[in-house]
This record gives sequence, structure tokens and C-alpha cells, in this order.
Amino acid sequence: MSIQGKKEGTRRLKGSFTLLLVIIISISFDYFILNNPLLYLIFIIICIPLFILSIFLKLEQDFIVKHSLKILLILLTIIITLIITSVFFNSSLMIVFVLVVSSNLLLISCWHFSLSLYKKHRLIFIFSGFGYCIIKLFLWFAYFILKIFAYSMLFYQLLAVILVPLFLALVGILLIVVAELSMKKKGFLNYI
Repeated sequence: MSIQGKKEGTRRLKGSFTLLLVIIISISFDYFILNNPLLYLIFIIICIPLFILSIFLKLEQDFIVKHSLKILLILLTIIITLIITSVFFNSSLMIVFVLVVSSNLLLISCWHFSLSLYKKHRLIFIFSGFGYCIIKLFLWFAYFILKIFAYSMLFYQLLAVILVPLFLALVGILLIVVAELSMKKKGFLNYI
């Protein structure tokens, strides 16, 4: 690989690292969006195991790779159970909860497939990345337009909590896409 190919490869890695950073920031900051300790605990129980599974699958740990389908089915059963139990909360809070959980799961999926060379994985990367961005924009508009909170310092902090991860995710996705388009144009990258 030439020096130019290494530059683009480094950009792809920086984009993937940015997405990893966004996952950590988003999981940390979503407490302020949910504003309910019990829902945040349910959110953590849903997102963290899938994030750890994604890390182990990326590292290709033998036990995890061999039993990934079983582990995924167990995790999905737990997630469905937790979502069903969280239905007993306030309906508007439940909508926000489902949006926050789904946006983070899309972000984890986006990061997991960010450096894959398979065409199907590239589509998952693109759709989950932009799905994350659309849901975050919807949350931002919901807080901004519907004025869920009165205009106060908390209101503006919530807007920042939503927009910072969104902006960083867009930067990460664009770094990866631009680097891949450049590598593909130069003939350094071929999808399988």
C-alpha cells in the first residue's frame, strides 16, 4: 500500500475511533435525556452487553464467535423483557426511552460494521449511521420545538447533549466514507 493509501486507511481508523468515542459519550450523556434513574439502568442493561458483544466479535474471540447466535438470542430476550417492563412508565417518557435505546443500538451497529469490506456490511454501516442521525435529530427537534422543558439552563444543556454526539457521529461517518471513496477511486480498496 502506498503512502496515499495509508493516509486514507488512517482516516478510516480515525472515523471508527470517533464512532467508538461517540458510543461512550452517548451512553454517558443519555442519562440527562432520560432523566429517570430506573430507565437509565434499564438502558444500560440493554446497551452495554450488546456493545461488549460487538467488541468481542470485532476482536474475534473464539468462544464469542462460535456462540454468537445463542448469546444474541439471550440478549434479545432480555431486551424484549426489559422493554415490556418499562412500558409501565409515562408514555412520553417511554417514547423518549425507545428512541434513545434504538439510536444507541444503531450507533453500535454502525461502529461494528464501520471497517468491514463486505458490501452488505457497508450498507448496514451507512443505514445504521444515518438512522442514528435521524433519530438524534428527531430527539433534538422534539426537545426544541415541543419545549418539553421550560427554557432554562437544563433545556440548553439537553440540546447540547443531543447535538454533540450527533455532530461527532457525522464527522466519524464522513471520515470513513470520504476515505473509502478516495481509496476506491485510486484502486486501493475493493469490496467483497
